[in-house]
Amino acid sequence: MLNLIKKIPFITVFWAFFYFLIFCLLLRNGFSYLDPDLGWHLRVGETITRNLEVPSQNIYNYTYTGNWVDHEWLSNYIVFQIFDNLGYPTLVISFVLIIIIVLILLNLAVSYLWREKGRSPPLVLIVIFQLFGVIACLPHFGVRIQELALLFVFLCLGIIYFYEKNKNWRTLLILIPLFYLWACLHASFLIGFFILFAFAGLRIFEKLIICSKFNTKLSKYININNNLSYRQILIFILVSLGSFVATIFTPYHFKLYAFLSGYSDTLYQSYIQEWFSQFSFPFIYWQLFYLCIAAFALFVYFYFIKKDKINLWDLFLFIVFFFLSFKSRRHFPLFFVVTFTFLIYIFGNYVKVGLASFKNFAIWLKIYLLFCIILTSVSLLLGVNFVRDPFNSRAYAKDYPLDALVFIGQHHEYDELKIFNEYGWGGFMIYNNPNRKIFIDGRLPQVTYSGHSFLAEYLEFFKSEDKITQKLNEYNIRIVLIKAKSPKIVAKKWEKFLFDIKDDELNQPNKLREYLSRANDWSAIYNDNNAIIYLKK
Repeated sequence: MLNLIKKIPFITVFWAFFYFLIFCLLLRNGFSYLDPDLGWHLRVGETITRNLEVPSQNIYNYTYTGNWVDHEWLSNYIVFQIFDNLGYPTLVISFVLIIIIVLILLNLAVSYLWREKGRSPPLVLIVIFQLFGVIACLPHFGVRIQELALLFVFLCLGIIYFYEKNKNWRTLLILIPLFYLWACLHASFLIGFFILFAFAGLRIFEKLIICSKFNTKLSKYININNNLSYRQILIFILVSLGSFVATIFTPYHFKLYAFLSGYSDTLYQSYIQEWFSQFSFPFIYWQLFYLCIAAFALFVYFYFIKKDKINLWDLFLFIVFFFLSFKSRRHFPLFFVVTFTFLIYIFGNYVKVGLASFKNFAIWLKIYLLFCIILTSVSLLLGVNFVRDPFNSRAYAKDYPLDALVFIGQHHEYDELKIFNEYGWGGFMIYNNPNRKIFIDGRLPQVTYSGHSFLAEYLEFFKSEDKITQKLNEYNIRIVLIKAKSPKIVAKKWEKFLFDIKDDELNQPNKLREYLSRANDWSAIYNDNNAIIYLKK
């Protein structure tokens, strides 16, 4: 046994402990909060399990009661099965493992690309960028179905790479079942189609450049040695179209696209924090720093144009997802995955980093490094609050109206009264009482409703006093369940100085709560400093 252990290379031991560190970091993050949408994901998954069919009607709101396409139906089913049969901790671990798998695949991709050129991969850079990237992505990780997009985008790019390398059309056939599965799991499959057709368009563009009079000038700077023939590009397009056709055979058929095409309103980008731009306060400095390093890498890449010609595909992906991650923080994890190999290539080739390989580490440094990783992992693991029942746990009571819902449940005289609820509490309420219809939840913020988006209709309740009165009467709302107080957002002094931020702009008054507190026909019947319930007399 000891001889077997001695034969294990140090680098294998290192990666095992490194990913154990990442595992502990993600596990602690996963248990640190309860995702606002998890409740409705579970209830929808339960409904699919019971009825053995995908949902087609919205049964959770008394407001929007039209057709509903659950573009995450298979994910909801799987999430419910894990939660119901194996428990919440297993569900958290499952999503942690998705990220770990993506990181390992990125590691293997970099190692493969470097060894293909007869060079040792820059292992230190892989460690630094993966750890840095994961920390920057933590606000978007947890029990979040959107994590699946990272895995599928990576697989999509990998298939494109190997087809271009081997030119074997059979490689592309994997795309058809891949996109069918992806379309059943999450709407991010649309990003996959964008990547496919952008690749085909770019390769056609390169072909046209080769045949044009600008070829001589551009060839000095751009790598236009496109090895794909027009026939091979055509095959790629046909298989991509076949992948599109495969998504039509999902349970919703064409309704999937008809429903998603209605998501045209962008109000959610200025209300839901994870959709904020990188220029919105509060800033996520880890992401901004990572993007600054990426911008520096791009500058270095252009600086060495004559030495190493531009790869248009890598550059295209970098610029598109760089722009998207600035436009919305939610896209930052995609930028991290899509550009990882490209950034390692730039820094590994043009930015000299010492200790390029762990093979050169002194034995004491190896031991010290492993010791630090083990110590940090244990520290993170000890800090994990293993919650078994997140919807009845005091661990999340400060974020959700746990006690307020118990109070409402004890008073059956309120059962038939229409309730107006806080947007972020909708999913939690659906799980705790799926039979009681609520005003809004996180499933349909962009759907068209009452002449604008559903989210815009919700925000009408927080405008002027006349508008609040009108809306409360319009929906015959008799109970209002909202936050008892708004969390105070305070900018640091240096943030106020550098970005001209004012506290008054960050902390807007809650006009609905102010209206209800002074209205003669409304009274507060419950208040626990987290949630407050108003009842119309």
